[in-house]
Amino acid sequence: MARDLERRVGEQLQAARRHRAWSLRKLADASGLSLTTVHQIESGRTSPGLGTLQLLATALGVPVSALFDGHGPAAPAVHLVASERPTVAIRGGRLERLATGLASQRLRGLVLTLGPRRQTGPTPIVHPGQELVLVLDGACVFEVAGRRHSLETGDSLLFESSQPHRALNPGPRPARVLLVLYAPEEEPRWIEPHVMPAGSSTRRRHRRPVGHAKERRVR
Repeated sequence: MARDLERRVGEQLQAARRHRAWSLRKLADASGLSLTTVHQIESGRTSPGLGTLQLLATALGVPVSALFDGHGPAAPAVHLVASERPTVAIRGGRLERLATGLASQRLRGLVLTLGPRRQTGPTPIVHPGQELVLVLDGACVFEVAGRRHSLETGDSLLFESSQPHRALNPGPRPARVLLVLYAPEEEPRWIEPHVMPAGSSTRRRHRRPVGHAKERRVR
């Protein structure tokens, strides 16, 4: 019985967090609890005290009873984001974050704009799952496991993202690329570093020209 209660509380906490499209880390920061504690509660591995649950409920803006009886806000089956998308400045350009917020979400869509002769970074990214790339405008090079693939407008590339990968734009004009990331687990923890690389900052769209920050050019 106690194990069933812990599992139910974990499930309700996870549903409330996903309804707000929060990561585990964001909930931990908002509640003042450690990331490990929040993860253990969500996975049903620990029995939290009422004070701990109150901190979580307050951070999420729901009554503490919602974490027991499931009467909190339900995650939507459809989530719409209009054209004004959150934008993240990254090395060499920007990322536009597409719609998110579904329960059990395993897909994440991004639009990458990479400035002329820029790259996403000198160090390739590695994460579980798969990644689909579609060049919307311009041309770029995707390096996967050390092999470079030249892509032009309309070209697509699909690969296992457990392989080291990064994007480069050796050309004279910006490239816009649609990225669709698939994860083998629900709302994976690797997604935020991919969307919000270290040293990046969130801003509104088109406030600063692409490639404003100084960086090493692609050779």
